[in-house]
Amino acid sequence: MIDPSFSVARYAIGGEWETSGDFDDVVIVNVKSDVYRWEIDGERGFGSRAPFLIRPGHDFTCYARDSDVVNIFLSPDVLRDVAATAFGHEGPVVFGSAETIDPRRAEYMMTAATVASEYMESGTFRHPLVRASLFHTLAMAALQCFPLSADPAERPLSAAALQEKHRLAVRFIDDHASLPITVGDIANAAGITITQLNAAFRAHHGTTARSYLWTVRLSAARTDLLVSDPTSTDLAELAGRWGFADLDRFTRGYRAQYGEGPEATLGR
Repeated sequence: MIDPSFSVARYAIGGEWETSGDFDDVVIVNVKSDVYRWEIDGERGFGSRAPFLIRPGHDFTCYARDSDVVNIFLSPDVLRDVAATAFGHEGPVVFGSAETIDPRRAEYMMTAATVASEYMESGTFRHPLVRASLFHTLAMAALQCFPLSADPAERPLSAAALQEKHRLAVRFIDDHASLPITVGDIANAAGITITQLNAAFRAHHGTTARSYLWTVRLSAARTDLLVSDPTSTDLAELAGRWGFADLDRFTRGYRAQYGEGPEATLGR
């Protein structure tokens, strides 16, 4: 699965396999089963259920046997931009270790990689809104799960400033919900970090910016359902077009929001 911002690859390794080299991208390796041993510039580890990160320009070697592996490739420039928006981090992103911060974050990274591979195999990755959301999830997972060499900065804002930033963010979401925008794009449009963005939305909506975007897209999907032909409309395709990769989750959210399932709205 390839996108200009990132790529995801799944490998089924039968028997024994060895490789070495380096990468231009940041690569997160997620080993789902059996044997996988790695070494990066003298740092060693076992990859099974313990994601690790290969930094650009670092020598990498590994030995694997009968392994199921999901690799996530992110460009350093992309991570720099996401870190600047999310945390106010200035300059390039430098990771302090190949290993995750703790077991809880390791499990979170594995879950994100599993979701990415499922999107790849199901074909929902072809929808631009789904693809943008997945990219943001993977980039943030990398920044949150692996140790950075410096703590991210955060700029304090007054209540009045947050209110104005919230207004800008809401207008941006309402105007661009049909496009493959992410939470990072919303924060950029408002001129604040993601942490500050969510603080503003919690203060004014009791929810996050992502949840507000989700609600706006749910409303747009309802509008489409009301004018669509029930004999030819594919609910999964419609949900994917509005950024919902999982039809079951879309259906549950739609029913909670409108008191009926999408198929009932479509049948009117």
